[in-house]
Amino acid sequence: MPFLRQLNGCFATYGCALQHMKKRYLLISFCFMAFGAFAQVNADSLWGVWNDPNQADTIRMRAIQNLAWSLMYSNPDSTALLARLGLEYAQKVGNTNWEGKALNTIGCTHHIKGEYAEAIKFFTKSLTAQEKANDLKGASALYNNLGLIYREQGNNPKALEYYEKYLQIAIALQNDLILTSAYNNLGILYSDQNNSARALEYYKKGLTYAEKTGDKYDLALAYSNIGSIYYSQHLYADALEQYNKSLELRQTINDLQGVGLMYNGIGLIYKDQNNYALALEYFNNAIGIQKKLEDNPGLSATYYNLGTLFTQQKAFPKAISWCTKSLAVSEKIGALRPARNACNCLYDAYKGMGNAEKALVWHERFVALNDSLQKEETDQRLDQMEFAKEILMDSLAREEEKQQIKITYQLDLNKKTQTRNLILVVSIAILFLAIVFLSRMLYFQKRSEGLQDKTQLLEKQQLINEIDLLKTQVNPHFLFNSLSILSSLVHVNADLSEQFIEQLARSYRYILEQKDQALVTLRTELEFIRSYAFLLKIRFENKFDLRIELPEEALDKYKIAPLTLQLLVENAVKHNRMSVQEPLVVEVTVENDYLIVKNKLRMRPQREHSTGMGLNNIINRYALLTDRSVKAGECEDTFIVRVPLLAATTIPATT
Repeated sequence: MPFLRQLNGCFATYGCALQHMKKRYLLISFCFMAFGAFAQVNADSLWGVWNDPNQADTIRMRAIQNLAWSLMYSNPDSTALLARLGLEYAQKVGNTNWEGKALNTIGCTHHIKGEYAEAIKFFTKSLTAQEKANDLKGASALYNNLGLIYREQGNNPKALEYYEKYLQIAIALQNDLILTSAYNNLGILYSDQNNSARALEYYKKGLTYAEKTGDKYDLALAYSNIGSIYYSQHLYADALEQYNKSLELRQTINDLQGVGLMYNGIGLIYKDQNNYALALEYFNNAIGIQKKLEDNPGLSATYYNLGTLFTQQKAFPKAISWCTKSLAVSEKIGALRPARNACNCLYDAYKGMGNAEKALVWHERFVALNDSLQKEETDQRLDQMEFAKEILMDSLAREEEKQQIKITYQLDLNKKTQTRNLILVVSIAILFLAIVFLSRMLYFQKRSEGLQDKTQLLEKQQLINEIDLLKTQVNPHFLFNSLSILSSLVHVNADLSEQFIEQLARSYRYILEQKDQALVTLRTELEFIRSYAFLLKIRFENKFDLRIELPEEALDKYKIAPLTLQLLVENAVKHNRMSVQEPLVVEVTVENDYLIVKNKLRMRPQREHSTGMGLNNIINRYALLTDRSVKAGECEDTFIVRVPLLAATTIPATT
């Protein structure tokens, strides 16, 4: 359960990491270098200064700001009320800098509750004020706060954009508190990418700066972050030691939300050790604090933890209840990672109960949410950020540190190269074994030819049943992905949303009307695939293109199995990377009574597991329709599928 101390901010929310760990982020006020600097200030004294008209404006605004932040971690609603008093006064006297600070404080109270849209609104206003006031530290804090929210929503590329700006200021100022926060930011992102070694490296750098400042919040967060890595490595004794250090510090400074977080982390350790009684006790303690603070992100994570706890005990109805609560809260606050985890928890629970239908529904939701986290783009941006950081350090005359970074980067690159070479060797070995296995299969196939006539009827009936099952699986998956796209588009472009709905209706009507047909004309299939291609272009914009070059006379002359083109286009999108510079182009032509579908091979770096269901569906269907087989394979850098075209007078096989 990594935590992050960030300058000039507030609490953020839970996310997800390896082995069901929960991530948590913590920021502090940009007015002060540490919360401990004002946590012990007498509230009555501050209130008296604020209400004294003889005091200077800046002293009065500092007093109300200090008083607001002294309640941030125990009573955020009171903090918001006090911050609004400071905001009104700053606007009245025309102090842009303090206006920005008050807006940031209000944004933090919304962040604590998981009200991300409101938090972004106030943080953006605060950033504008700080830039207008030429407050470099204040502006850097808002970059950090906005980055935290976007990461919490699962938009890592957007978060990284703000983190890069924050890191540049941290290095330029050489401020220990800001550097602590910046290194923790990097640790969190590497932890998101499951790179525990690099994450631990940055967390320990953050701890070094925290020890220099002696700030209790920084130290508590550093212990939490390091403990999270030990947890991911199943070093439970070490993780528990770090979490207990963090818990003790948080209790000392009355950080109730942080105490709740640590209860959750310790509960996870006991859950993994199968000590269910202690795990349940700590989770319940966390819920008590989170309900008191209206900490929706924290509640989402704890509900999820309880769901996995009961799944582990095979108490599936209880698991479903808690995971459903987690999903409801996650969707309410717009937290993508917790929502994804809740869907996976429900999938595990229904699968454990033997309810395959509901398990499949939740698995598809999990896959869709997981895809939207844009992990590949984040990996690329991380590499770019490391390179940009090296250039910045060089410009600041830090040549020695720059050289050390280059050496580290080169070692990592060499390690990755060795890994790729090893994977290549293993792949060749597997291919060789596959060829040997295929040869043996062909040998035994020849020996079994005498039995084929007797079993042909049964095999054909079984094949028909399998194809019918595959057809039914197209509908919910296609509709779910399309609705997910529409839910994002409707807030951006109403006119385009109407076009999207129209094309979606046409596509789905085609699926419903033609799913029971053995053959349709090529013209009918093309009308559908053009609607389907429109939906893909909305999703991928200029990264995808479908080019159809078919003679007019062939459209009514030939027939094909319905949904053939849809499955082939979907297969190309699933397995190939695409970008604006290198869009994925799928070409459809006719050659010698065959429909040719081809695309350039640019396989994704991290390829999804493929069942081969789509292509096997097409091959099996045509096995019932014609003696000519479907041909698929790679030719140099192109993947080509040849589908036999059937004359319009062809009589389809009956079931």
